[in-house]
Amino acid sequence: MTYRAATRNPGLKRSRMSSFKTTGGFIMRRIIALTAITMLIVSTVSVFAAGRGEAARDDAVSVMVFERGQVPSHRGTLQENQWVDWMREQSGVNLSFVPVPRWEVLQTLNPMFAAGTAPDVISDFSRDNIASFHAQGVLAPLDDWIEQYSTSLRQYLADNPTLDPFLRFGEDGQKFAVATMRPLDTLANHLLWVRQDWLDELGLDVPRTEEEFFAVADAFVTQDPNRTGTNDTFAFVDGHPLEGMIHAMYMAGSNSIWFVDDREIYHSRTSERLVDYFRFYQLANERGWIDPELITDRQFDRQNQLWVTGRAGMYFGQWGPPRFSELRANDPNARLTPIGAISTRHGTNGWFQEPPPERFVAFRHDIPNPQAAIQYLDWLVDEGWFNLVYGFEGEQHGIDEATGIPVWRISSDERRDLMFTGDYVILRPARFHPEQFILGAPDDPFEQELAQLRTDALVEQISFRFRRDTPMNPTMPELLTFYDEFNPVFDDIQFEVSMGRLTPEAAYRQVQSEWNRLGGPRVQAMVQDWFDQNQSVWASVDWQIDLLSLLEQ
Repeated sequence: MTYRAATRNPGLKRSRMSSFKTTGGFIMRRIIALTAITMLIVSTVSVFAAGRGEAARDDAVSVMVFERGQVPSHRGTLQENQWVDWMREQSGVNLSFVPVPRWEVLQTLNPMFAAGTAPDVISDFSRDNIASFHAQGVLAPLDDWIEQYSTSLRQYLADNPTLDPFLRFGEDGQKFAVATMRPLDTLANHLLWVRQDWLDELGLDVPRTEEEFFAVADAFVTQDPNRTGTNDTFAFVDGHPLEGMIHAMYMAGSNSIWFVDDREIYHSRTSERLVDYFRFYQLANERGWIDPELITDRQFDRQNQLWVTGRAGMYFGQWGPPRFSELRANDPNARLTPIGAISTRHGTNGWFQEPPPERFVAFRHDIPNPQAAIQYLDWLVDEGWFNLVYGFEGEQHGIDEATGIPVWRISSDERRDLMFTGDYVILRPARFHPEQFILGAPDDPFEQELAQLRTDALVEQISFRFRRDTPMNPTMPELLTFYDEFNPVFDDIQFEVSMGRLTPEAAYRQVQSEWNRLGGPRVQAMVQDWFDQNQSVWASVDWQIDLLSLLEQ
């Protein structure tokens, strides 16, 4: 790939679909690669970029980036590669990048903050983690710097007030983080998948209720749906989020979610719905729905192997079709259907959906060059995010003239070469519509089928709202200390239920006893005060997004 300077195309056609690159009323400029014919313009733009970045060039800014092991060896490292060079040139900021393992943010950054070596700019998808850093006093308030130094980011935040309550921390309500709104494809998260060909083979409908789910699960275990003539199938496998999805199904059992009924807030693990949550695990083990080796399958390798080899009929995972290429390679007749919710006697709750902010970006409390850091964030919001996500027009993507949507010119396998660049995109004011899957897919039967499946899955996932009664979870230190004691006890009780050594009813009574013994009523009173103090502020902002309405934008 040749990494070239980028410029704007003022002639981008706009329509309902082209707004995926706009937000808050201003137009995100389409970036195109310049050709040799426009070398004079390149020279002019380069001089301007150099001038814009001259003050910041001597002011280094270190930025955290997620380490996922996705950088191809021929591309270099997360710290140094051609994309990093391109970002330095285009932003005018002397950037350095500090890799942090994706799932070890607290474990990695806490010692760095203690030693004074943390990056200037940190980011995470978890607001709870940002709240933890704020409680330690290691983050800087951002309101004044945004007002003084920012243009694009300041305007974006003003145009998206939904974000505001998520970005403020502490009793004085200062802004200690910034974020952009999640595009539709990242608001959706968990989804249940079922082998449609297995349902057809057994004459069963797609399950939509708890009763129907149990019947399908039993049939997948006992009626030889893969027609091997042996008893070798499980009802479902866990692609990682099984427990969280059962939390959602019964609105009970989560270690951090609080619900509100009649202005009274209560913890997910104290609800009477917990009895049915426990019963699910009891039945799953008694009836052989689930692989008994799941308990030791920490990386879910065996779960995925059971799925792709045709030994499981349902998959608790994300909304992307799970390992569809491998599954189809092993069974050309495999067909999948997404399921957006399973209703119970407690109602219908969608699977987990993310809150509106995509990634929280914060500054170290003693950041030496906040102006340069703000300049970098402005560049990302203004235009830098687009090439990092889609590559360059004419090379990795083209633009559909009717809609303004980027259309991939490379296969899904070739796109893996770009996967790592997305982790540099800590802010991106992008919009997404499911039609992008079809328009962006290569002209290949399998790729088109996969794109249609993704489209159907995304629409199915957002068709059922995930219950969230507060915009964020409480994070006061006393509560976190309580969790440290209570959650392991709860996990032990749930394990006893799964092993058949404790009935769901007895388990619920034991949970209540342990909650009271460890001080649950005291922290619940604290959380009630927190809720009472904040609910009027939350009521002033529409933080509950109507996801289906985004399809019409």
